[in-house]
Amino acid sequence: MEKKSTGFSRRSFLKGAAASAVGIAALGLTGCGTNNSENGEKNQENQTPKNISETITADIVVVGAGSSGVCATVQAAQLGAKVVLLEKNSFLGGNGAGTEGMFAVGSRMQQELGVGTEINFRDVIATEGEFFNYRINSLFWKDMVEASADNLNWLIDCGVPFSGVVDNYHGLGKINAFHWFKEGNGKHYIDAMINKAEELGVDVRIKTPAKDLVLDNGKVVGIYAEKEDGSFLQIDCKAVILASGVYANNEEMMKERGYDLTYSINHGLPGHDGDGLRMAITAGGADVSRERCFLREPYSHGINFFGSMTQAIHRGGPFLWVNEDADRYVNEACGAITPGNNSNAVHSQRKSFLIFDSGVLETLAKNVENLVEDVEEAVAKCPSDNIYKADTIEELAEKVGLDPAALRKSVDRYNELCRKGVDEDFNKPADKMIELKKAPYYIFRQDLAFWTSIGGISTNRKMEVIDKMGEPVPGLYAVGVDGCELYRETYTMNIPASCNANNLHSGRVAAKNAVATHL
Repeated sequence: MEKKSTGFSRRSFLKGAAASAVGIAALGLTGCGTNNSENGEKNQENQTPKNISETITADIVVVGAGSSGVCATVQAAQLGAKVVLLEKNSFLGGNGAGTEGMFAVGSRMQQELGVGTEINFRDVIATEGEFFNYRINSLFWKDMVEASADNLNWLIDCGVPFSGVVDNYHGLGKINAFHWFKEGNGKHYIDAMINKAEELGVDVRIKTPAKDLVLDNGKVVGIYAEKEDGSFLQIDCKAVILASGVYANNEEMMKERGYDLTYSINHGLPGHDGDGLRMAITAGGADVSRERCFLREPYSHGINFFGSMTQAIHRGGPFLWVNEDADRYVNEACGAITPGNNSNAVHSQRKSFLIFDSGVLETLAKNVENLVEDVEEAVAKCPSDNIYKADTIEELAEKVGLDPAALRKSVDRYNELCRKGVDEDFNKPADKMIELKKAPYYIFRQDLAFWTSIGGISTNRKMEVIDKMGEPVPGLYAVGVDGCELYRETYTMNIPASCNANNLHSGRVAAKNAVATHL
């Protein structure tokens, strides 16, 4: 039975960001409880599956074998716990196989290289606290940063290979604390942790999705999982750690949160279906998923997402963005420092279109190979009625279904501001204000590409799942992106790999507290 990880890469998302810097009803899940409220109202009707074919015992069950799950598993096993690791896919690693490195401050590697040795927590929270208007609990950042050196050294001791390079991630980060995995490949990280778990005697079960928690007077005392043959596995345990990767693959949950998926694409690996969120809510945990963020970016449906054209035109800058009413609505360079702002802006409108002329295209093509050819090919294919070329602005509007007079008005106003050299409407930098006056003109509808959702289950600093009043659900923990408390609506790149560092940190913290509290 193959238990090694399968690799994919978020590399193109992050490289694209670097380029801009330089230029559960649907699942039908039933079982131990049903939920009547997404705000954490408890409804714990014990409904034991009828076809339980196997019952086993464990100290701790970890749900999900991604970045955080493997760390929680190894840490708990090292502390002497009997651990069962459940994974719904036929492979291990989840989206963790697509990561490239790990944030840390004060690691052995930094000390040996003499890179980033001056960094402290103040340098981190100075940007993150202000960015989120102090709506985040800064103590989560403090805990992670202060533990990051020990956490990274622990990974090395567990056999995770690093390249030996520490930098600021293509210039996107504000500090030199990005530790690159060997070959920039998270598969090495996942495989090393899986090997360590197996060495420690962890019971690893693939193709075994967790379905429902077993609750006894509000306390988690077990879990039901479905086996390949459709029968159920019951695991009686003392604690459950949820590391399921939240809900970006769950179409119903995405639609409920306002995402039109008709022309979207999901580059994350399958299996992130909101299982952990659903189970936590059923047990009384607070759902904060609507206040949290995604790793996502704009693109145009039907074209090569990983091609240089997407990186060149969908990162904002010398373009005009308009909505379904042909109104300009934002500073199109909003993602220059924080790439996630681009997707935030696009999602603020029902539809978004970017417009440029031949002059802008020719300028960009000087630094992007085959850009003109790629744009012309996209126009010719117009794969989703979304990419057009025309000799006049009015003709362009008609082709894409916008009001010609309204679009002409927006273009005229934009050109006026370009000539003034001051964006009086949305404050875009003057060097990105370039008139659209050279025919032909081009328009691309901007759709959204997703990698993962980040955050959803409310936790305390012990990584215990908490209800809306802050009280913990006994025996239940959430780690990684299931319970990430570092961000709100935007994933920043100020501290690159902070999300992966949280995967590592939260997994270890949950495991330590679960062992100390329940064993």
